[in-house]
Amino acid sequence: MPSPVQWGTAAGNEREPMQHALFYSLVAMCSLFAASTWCLARPHALSSLAAAVAAALWFLMNGMLEGRVLYSVTPDHGLTEADLLSAAALGISAWGFRATARNRRRRERRARPAPRSIHVDETRAMPQQILPGQHDVNVRARGPRNQH
Repeated sequence: MPSPVQWGTAAGNEREPMQHALFYSLVAMCSLFAASTWCLARPHALSSLAAAVAAALWFLMNGMLEGRVLYSVTPDHGLTEADLLSAAALGISAWGFRATARNRRRRERRARPAPRSIHVDETRAMPQQILPGQHDVNVRARGPRNQH
């Protein structure tokens, strides 16, 4: 069955679709590793979403790099070694979303307003100016009166 997409214009270029598929599989695998590393290094909603999207793309585009079949569902379909990378990336993404939610709850708990300090007469306490004591002040003698 011919493909609806024509990959090449030259008549003798049958290897070109395979080269494109391999390239796209490698790009998907690299994006999977980069997004998973980003999510592990800095877990927040955007990095977790990137890891989940990369896991989905890898699951769809890993055809050229699948590896051995670990569990066969039908004679043509099954769980392969490459599918385990998607499962690991989805686990990393779920952990990142959970860490993001946990950090958000911690920040909300810390963001409570501090109690206002109330003075004895129930007014807001104003900072009082601290003046140096008499012994802290160096007064220079001016004029002839204070000379010894």
